[in-house]
Parts: sequence; structure tokens; C-alpha cells
Amino acid sequence: MLKFKDNYPMSQITTLQIGGPAKKFVKVKTEEELIEAIKYAKDQLMSYLIIGGGSNLLVSDEGIDCLVIKNEVSGIEETHLRGEEMLLHLGGVMLSVKSGTLLQDFVDYTIENEFSGLQKLTGIPGTVGGAVYGNAGAYGQTISDHIISVVILSEAKNITTLSKEECQFNYRDSIFKQNHDIILEVTFKLESGDPEALQQEVKEILAKRLVKYPPGIKCPGSFFKNIVAETLPKDILDRIQPEKIVYGKLPAGVLLEAVRAKGKLLDGIEISPNHANLFINTGGGTAKAFCELAKQYAQKVKEKFGITLEPEVQLINLPLLN
Repeated sequence: MLKFKDNYPMSQITTLQIGGPAKKFVKVKTEEELIEAIKYAKDQLMSYLIIGGGSNLLVSDEGIDCLVIKNEVSGIEETHLRGEEMLLHLGGVMLSVKSGTLLQDFVDYTIENEFSGLQKLTGIPGTVGGAVYGNAGAYGQTISDHIISVVILSEAKNITTLSKEECQFNYRDSIFKQNHDIILEVTFKLESGDPEALQQEVKEILAKRLVKYPPGIKCPGSFFKNIVAETLPKDILDRIQPEKIVYGKLPAGVLLEAVRAKGKLLDGIEISPNHANLFINTGGGTAKAFCELAKQYAQKVKEKFGITLEPEVQLINLPLLN
């Protein structure tokens, strides 16, 4: 039996710890419960929002007039390839992962079982479904790199499977940002890796992330998307030092640092002194202050470089910053 809660504060389930109340809130732990929650919303003529770990979200101070469904449907199933599948995918292992599985749990599973391909995603908060929705990545590796297929509940409420190509993955983007399909399960194909090399890589990445994201930090992750360098006009690229381009991207933090965003503070929201693309709730911060500070420095970047920064964080019941 689902337990619906009224006027549930979103600040309690977002990593930023900001957000007014959701009209209704429910946690689901099975696909059947997820479908039941959606049916409830439809029967009540209520819109719904499905969330994962609460990272990468900025919710308005006024809250949201809908049913918020927290997806906790988790599980990892391993299938070793053989026969025709092995010929099709040239060996390796297939892992089918439920969308509510914590991304870190999944990455840990791959490391423990000596599978290579997702180790650079260690330390990223949220769920597998949320990561696939936004095509999350780090240090030149993205979650879509090794995806074979995605099982979805379509807007017509049919369960179907999409190929990787049908998911239309791009930098921090996917078809799921354009439609209302719900990610249920994701199948990955990974190769065996050297256990010592994997452990060493994870250790190095965690050390880097702990500098940027110290324990207990209240933030939604990097706020603005990095810019794909090849999309920039030559006159703008000529003004950027080549060493600033990392994995083919111009980090938004580089541009924000150039307009002296680091350390700026507005009503409890601080731009990290260590990383200019990290906006932190120092305590009592609001979505309004967050947006005002982000908009202010995005405008400075626009004026200085002619580049329009786009939020990577999902804005809920908030106006666009541009």
C-alpha cells in the first residue's frame, strides 16, 4: 500500500536542501508501485514528477503543485554473453540495472566485479535513471558510453525497449529530456578490467572529487553545462587558452572564474571559493537567491565572452535564467 504524504518539503530530499512543498509525495520500491503511483496521479487529474536521489535539482521556494514520486526501484542483474549475443557484442558482460539503483552502488558493483567503463563516474550522486536522463559523466567518460538499451514506460503507458541510438544521447542530454517516457531499466555492456588499475583510478578520482565536494556540502552538482569546444566560433576560441579545453569541453567554471565569480555570496548562497561552477547553500539559502546569483554571473560571462551558459541542473517551477 503506497503511503502518500501531503505538502512534503522538497528541501528534505534534495542535495541542495532547498525547495518548498510538493502537493503530494510518495516513495516507490517496485515497478508495480511506480505504475500505481502514476495511475493515482492520473485519476486525481494531477501532474507528477519522478525524481531519483535529489541531486541536480533546484526547486522553487513556492514548491510544486504535483505528485512527486521518489524512485527507489533498485537491482542489478548480470548476464554473461554466449552464442549469438557474444557474436553480436564481441564478448563482455551485460548488466541490467533498475533505474532507482544508486549510481554509486552500481559503480561499486562494477569495480568489485572487475568491469571497466564506468569507474570515472565514482562519487557522482543520484540514481542510474537520473544519470541516464541527463547523460551524466566525468573526466571524459559518460554513462551512455556503454549503454545497449533502455526499458521505458512510454507516455502512452506501454513498456518498451529503446536502443542506444533511439535515446539520442548528447552531451548532458537525451531524448528523455524532450518526452515524458519513464526510464525503468538500463542494460550496459562492459569489458573486464585490471582490478588494481580500476582501484587506483577510483582512488585518484575520489581524491579530486573530495576537494570539490567535501562531505556534507549542500549543492546540486555543477550548475552550468560545460561548452563543447567545437561548437564555439573561432573568434571566441582564439581568446581561450588551449590548455583550458578539457576532454573537448570548455569548462563553465573557467569562464565564471574569469568574471571573478569565486567566493561571491548572496543571501546564504555562495559560489565556491574552490570552483566557480559550484553554488552552495551555506544555510538558509533560497531558490530565489540561487537563481539571482547564477543569472548575475551568467550575464557577466555573456558580456565578456559572448557565450550563453546553460543550466545543467534541472529547474523545477522556476523561470529560465536566460
